[in-house]
Order: sequence, then C-alpha cells, then structure tokens
Amino acid sequence: MMVTAISLAVKNLKTIFRDKIYLFFLLGMPIMMMLLIGLAFSEGTTTYSVGYVNNDDGPFPQQFITILDNASILRMVNFSDVDSLENSFRQGSIVAGLIIDEGYSPATANETVTFFVDESSISASIAIKSTVTAISSYLSSSPPPREYWKPPDDPISVEFNTLNFMIVGTLTYSVSIIIFSTTASIAKERDKGLFSRLRTTPMSTIDFLAGSLMSQIVISLLQTVSVFAVSYLIGFRPMGATGMDMTVNMLAAFVVAMILAVACVGVGLVIAAFAKNEDQAVGVSWFVIIPMMFLSGTWWEPQGATMKMVSWVFPTTYANKAIRAILARGAPLLSMSNYLVGLAIYAVIAFMVGVVFFRKKTM
Repeated sequence: MMVTAISLAVKNLKTIFRDKIYLFFLLGMPIMMMLLIGLAFSEGTTTYSVGYVNNDDGPFPQQFITILDNASILRMVNFSDVDSLENSFRQGSIVAGLIIDEGYSPATANETVTFFVDESSISASIAIKSTVTAISSYLSSSPPPREYWKPPDDPISVEFNTLNFMIVGTLTYSVSIIIFSTTASIAKERDKGLFSRLRTTPMSTIDFLAGSLMSQIVISLLQTVSVFAVSYLIGFRPMGATGMDMTVNMLAAFVVAMILAVACVGVGLVIAAFAKNEDQAVGVSWFVIIPMMFLSGTWWEPQGATMKMVSWVFPTTYANKAIRAILARGAPLLSMSNYLVGLAIYAVIAFMVGVVFFRKKTM
C-alpha cells in the first residue's frame, strides 16, 4: 500500500512539474504576494495634501500653516474660499481641511479653527490628526482643549469611518471577479469544442462575445445590488445632504461599477485568448486580479509616488477613486468626469483588444 501511495505521489509531482505554467503560478503566487506588499508599503514617508482657508491676516495663522507645511508628511494647499476647499475634499484631491477664522490664536481656547479629515483612510486620519494636534499644542505650549476644533458644517460633518472605505473596495472587488468568471467560462467552452462547432453556424464571433458581455454585466449588477444590500444591513450609508442626494449618489456608483464591468470583461477576453486551457485561464486571471486589489486602492491606498503611478494601469483605480468620492465624500457624478472618462476609455480599449485577440487566437 505504501509503495502504491508513493508511486501516485511521484506521478502527481511529475504531472505538476511538466505543466510549467501551473508550476509557475503555484510557486509564483506567494512570491508575488510578498513583492506586492513590499512595493505597496516600502517607499518611505507618504505625503498627505491638506487644504486650508486662512481668514485671518495676523502672524499666528501664517506661523501655524508654515510649521504644518514643513512637517514631512503634510503638504498644505491654499484655497481662496470654503466652497472650493470642500469640493476638493469631496473629490479626493485633499484628505483634510483647515478653516482658520478671524481672531485665531494658538494660546486661547476659542473655537476659531474648523478641522476635518477623511477618516475612511485610517493611516491618513491618524497621521494628520496627530501631526496637526501636536503642532497646535507646541504653539500654545499646552494641549488644545477638546472644543478647540470647531466641527464642520453639513454635509462634511457626516461621519467618515473605515466602513465607508471598505464597502467601496468590496464593491470593486466583486466586479473585478468578472475577469475570473469570463476567462473560466470561455476557456471551458473552448475545451468542450464549442468554437469549432460555431464555425458551422451563422453565429458570428461578435454575437458570441456580445452575449458574454451582457451576461457578465447582469452578474455584476446582481453583485453590486447584493453588496449594497448587505452594507445597508451592517450600517453603511452613502454621503448626501438629503435622501434624494443619497439615492442619486448610489445610482451614480452603479454607473461606475457597470463601466468597470465592461473593462474587466475585456481583460478576461485577452487572458482567455492566450490561455491554453481552463486551469491556465483561472491561474492567469487571479495573477491579474490580486495585483489590482493590492495596488489600486481597493482596501488600502498604496504608499509612495511610484506605486501610485503604477496603480493607474488598473481599471479599478479609476473606479475606486470615483465611487469612493461619490459614496464616502458626497461628490457629484459630473465632478468625477476625469475618472469616468479614463475608465470608459479603458473599458472600450480593453474590450476591443480582447475581441481582436479572441478572434485571432480562438475562432
């Protein structure tokens, strides 16, 4: 019996080692995970953009801003009015804001400073709060009292929390899985000889791919609805001054998610075209999905300028920034036009490239 077991083990190992692609993913996936973690978090100190509006001409506010700007993790951005500051915050251009009222003095406990930070980003929230409070304490020679920071007006005052950040990441992750389902389903049909039989029918490649696209979008829609339904049950609420604003923002997030679905189907077509069988298709798809999750801000923001630049290679980066600004910060859909246009162009190019490679390699 032991001899039989050993023989089977040897046979299985030979099978694995003969399949170079499978062996590559088997050994390469753990290595890739560690490399991604290192690349995402090893580029030293991250700089956070903090906007401010200074309504006081005295020496104290300017000294306060200068010291903050000299802090290694902060980059202070001047705004001429509160509206532009709040709009930039909602769109994600800055992660915190200071509004200094007339009469500010670090030595008093007057409510003369409005301070807000995007608490959905844990690392940014902790780092910015501690730095601003420490510098303010230094200037006043004592810790500022609790009432020192005046709460901002609605709708910025809606509570930001980690749940807001994670719900958006879960949404884009669920849509991204379409890459896996597209490659797996097409590779399975090819292994069964479906495409050889299609050559004897009037059905064209475009008809088949259009049907695949529509089915995957329906699945994405169901995934999105499910994620939102569960998120509501556990306490998530989108940003918005009124119930109508929340509804509109939710529908806007659906629009972005569907555009992301088209882009992911295109990526799936490219993978399916080059994969030799279903096992390879599945392995390659996850080899693409995992870096997307690590580097596109799905569950955390990559640290460092290089990785932030690399993140734009993935469609989920555009979707994450747009949906998070809409749902977690209350930005209107049209204000996200740069991300929407980028994602739409990505989707069109990815799907067209996928069709070309699919027809060339498969049909």
